[in-house]
Amino acid sequence: MMRLVVFLSLLCCAVLAAAGAWAQPMQADAEEILLFQGVERRYVLHRPTGRDGPVPVVVALHGLGQSVAELRRSWTMDAVADREGFAVLYPVALTDHWSYTAARAVPLPDGNGTVDDTSFILGLVDRLAGDRAIDPARVYVAGVSNGGLMAWTLACQAADRIAGVAPIITGMVEQQAEGCRPARLVPLLAIAGTEDWTQAYDGAMGPNYRLMSVPETLEFWRKRRGCTGLNFTVAPRRQGVRDPTRAVLVSWTSCADPSPQRFWRIEGGGHFLASMAPLSDWERSRGPHGTRSQAIEMAEELWLFFAASGP
Repeated sequence: MMRLVVFLSLLCCAVLAAAGAWAQPMQADAEEILLFQGVERRYVLHRPTGRDGPVPVVVALHGLGQSVAELRRSWTMDAVADREGFAVLYPVALTDHWSYTAARAVPLPDGNGTVDDTSFILGLVDRLAGDRAIDPARVYVAGVSNGGLMAWTLACQAADRIAGVAPIITGMVEQQAEGCRPARLVPLLAIAGTEDWTQAYDGAMGPNYRLMSVPETLEFWRKRRGCTGLNFTVAPRRQGVRDPTRAVLVSWTSCADPSPQRFWRIEGGGHFLASMAPLSDWERSRGPHGTRSQAIEMAEELWLFFAASGP
């Protein structure tokens, strides 16, 4: 009961903080270039205002066809970063598509090989750590849709380099699960809507891949943690907000491995980030993707989880 009270208190604080966060102006951060695999790769680093020296960093991986600017308009992460004192790193995928598995690899522009996005992202981390801009012991990854697939890959291939991972609105593809042998189990927070038909919550078949359902994906990781129990906590409804969705926090318990596994299941949520922030023009232009939930402020929940996970 005490743990539930603490959780609800933290949630209420996050809701109050987030209510005004989306209205804050987005800080203009310069786009930078890293030469990798003979290709100029782009990224944006948002550092918290008034902070010197290395800070924790959230690596934010955009969705398919989504620009960094559009991702930054879709959530309140920059405002949370300014308040809490961490950086947000926004890498840019080549052809707007992450090369997250061999079955879905992105070819290099010269046709000689495929893009290695795992090494690109880790190379960015190394560069920024060498510049003392970020703390390499506190690197967290949050990926959206296609970027969420890349986040699952990093949980498998770079577990010794990241302190927490949050794949959002996607399960894994079967090829990822088959080749997943992480050096350790990284603290995991997944977020997905049950009415997501774009990156289907219940899974889907492609010409050369199978998208696992979100429950199947989480069961894959549950088995590796050796968890035998579950807890469910329903987030309280926000006063004055008309929202048909509900947010349920699923927590696995009695695990052989100590790293936490959590899941925000957005009942009735579609293929959108859960947030009070208004939909961007890009999001509105994409056609029907279900309902955007306002049951939680996702950026707040991500940082609460990452901060509690530690290095």
